Amino acid sequence: MKLAYRFFFLFLATVFLISACIVAVFCADDVAEAATLRQGSSGEQVKTLQQKLKNWGYYSGSVDGIFGSGTKSAVMYFQRNNGLTADGIVGNATAAALGMSLSASSSVQTGGSSSVLKQGSSGEQVKTLQQKLKNWGYYSGSVDGVFGSGTKSAVMYFQRNNGLTADGVVGSRTAAALGMTLGTSSSSAGNSTSSDLALLARVVYGEARGEPYTGQVAVAAVVLNRVRSSSFPNTIAGVVYQSGAFDCVSDGQINLTPDSNAYKAAQDAMNGWDPTYGCLFYYNPRTATSAWMLSRPVKLVIGEHNFC
Repeated sequence: MKLAYRFFFLFLATVFLISACIVAVFCADDVAEAATLRQGSSGEQVKTLQQKLKNWGYYSGSVDGIFGSGTKSAVMYFQRNNGLTADGIVGNATAAALGMSLSASSSVQTGGSSSVLKQGSSGEQVKTLQQKLKNWGYYSGSVDGVFGSGTKSAVMYFQRNNGLTADGVVGSRTAAALGMTLGTSSSSAGNSTSSDLALLARVVYGEARGEPYTGQVAVAAVVLNRVRSSSFPNTIAGVVYQSGAFDCVSDGQINLTPDSNAYKAAQDAMNGWDPTYGCLFYYNPRTATSAWMLSRPVKLVIGEHNFC
């Protein structure tokens, strides 16, 4: 009887070990399949992604196999329209919705460093970048420490002239060509500690709390559209505090503490989501008194706000 028990326990141990091995194999397979496409990726899979998005009307850029900000915006547009998390990253769920199968073969051009400067970054390193580009004739904007579209264009100009991938992202290779050493102190548009993000979230909360989430993102997008426009100041703070620009500044609501939705909406806008498709103005038709504003053609209505 004791011998039978020993064989029984030996059998159970063997089954346990075999099961553990099977689980390990499946887990390894899952890790292998956990490849993603994201901004900075390149290769044939990115080309396939771009072509699919182009065919379906989400993307209008070049099918060049380089996952830049335009591809990211197109992915986010696709994700929102298909009930997916709009993070601009093509993981398994997004790939499945696109009819793609991901592998680990697509490269990510980080240049060996996790620290990059790109559109949305801000801080002293961006100021250094802008000053260098200005000194060498690549940049004519303000040295304000905010990496906007003008800085990106200047970086791409520099990259093209120096045989680098012209993606507008300052990784280690571009930084080396610029004579810069990148650190981790520069804040990004996706970093909730960014002063720009915090200010934008306060505008969203002061101007649009209670509005649909898309409407909150839209208010943030209007601010960013003004930053990019030559008709307005080229920093978020400059746009927000321009005289008479926003009611929340004049009535003090800019100083309220924003909630998590306001931060999320500001971050989505800084990541490239623009529900207004480039609008520079919005107003509430029930409370607006400016004849000039009321005379402007309305492009779309979201919640209580008209956008134009």
